[in-house]
Amino acid sequence: MNGDTHILQVSQLTKAYRHQVIFRNLNLVINKGEWVGVIGDNGSGKSTLAKTIMGLEDGAEGYIYLGNRSKDHFSRNEWVQEVQLVTQYTRNALDPTKKIRELLLEPLRLFQLANKKEGLAKIGQMLESCSLSLDLLDQRPREISGGQYQRICIALALLVQPKLMICDEATASLDMINELRIIELLKRNTEMAVLFISHNQELVTRVCDRCIYMRKFL
Repeated sequence: MNGDTHILQVSQLTKAYRHQVIFRNLNLVINKGEWVGVIGDNGSGKSTLAKTIMGLEDGAEGYIYLGNRSKDHFSRNEWVQEVQLVTQYTRNALDPTKKIRELLLEPLRLFQLANKKEGLAKIGQMLESCSLSLDLLDQRPREISGGQYQRICIALALLVQPKLMICDEATASLDMINELRIIELLKRNTEMAVLFISHNQELVTRVCDRCIYMRKFL
């Protein structure tokens, strides 16, 4: 394995629910700055793959490496700092009791990426990049629109400065203009690799360097 170029390497990954195999001996390599698209039918295991890489699915067999280091050798916080997952819009993604300002400052404090003053400046720049108003900082998740909510989730992931972002239909709920803006924003980070999962095959082939197709395991 070449840790100088590989961000992620998945080897012989197998996942099953009871007697239903979702995928078997799946292999995947993603290099620095590379966009790898994942397309496939419903039930083919695209979201399960994303959750397994992220550590949200138990019981998978196989190997996952970030660079030249096994996922088993990362703490939960270390892995979350290096790998971020943004899924399709869901109201369960953000703590409804906290204001947007608190939610965005939290990872900056947790990973010691900035003090409060620096953090607020970073947040302001990120909101502008996501075409979001600073007025949102004083609102809570339930008080903003679905499109705003989704872009806040993307902003939150980007603030962590991950090496790999997994986008599981992350832009599907956005209108076309905002979807393209977010993709352009992600593309600006030329060091960050992206695993881009989408049902939109045309979009995937247009924005990704290469694609893999997942079929439902029979």
